[in-house]
Amino acid sequence: MIDPNLDHVGLVVPELEPAMAALSAQLGLEWMGIFEPTLAMRDAEHGTRDVQLRIAVTAQYPRLELIQTIPDSPWALVESGMLLHHLAYYTGDLAADSGRLAGPCPIEIHGVGADGKTPKRFTYHLRNGLRFELLDQHSGRAE
Repeated sequence: MIDPNLDHVGLVVPELEPAMAALSAQLGLEWMGIFEPTLAMRDAEHGTRDVQLRIAVTAQYPRLELIQTIPDSPWALVESGMLLHHLAYYTGDLAADSGRLAGPCPIEIHGVGADGKTPKRFTYHLRNGLRFELLDQHSGRAE
């Protein structure tokens, strides 16, 4: 079941540090730091590949997640500035819930486990320009 409480809002930014500084100065936000995970992901265009992310997450809820742009990916920017990227919700059964939603809201990209099984950790669904992320509640609350 999908938890209807918003966990975070994701923004894609050209560079993390200047965006973090600006949002801290403008809104008083505090950051938990910069995270640089490499995650195995799969999409229709590229198949399975490792993607190096640079992410900053606020300490305040609902969290604001900044993702540094990655060309030729769902995190690409076509213009300078920040882009509202996604809304994120936790789910107790990522495979079942993302499978149920995949008909009306196709999966854009999803995590791949070390064993090659999918989806793992997250799925991005896209419908009429709205992108939302389902997060596996068993993978931890903030990354």
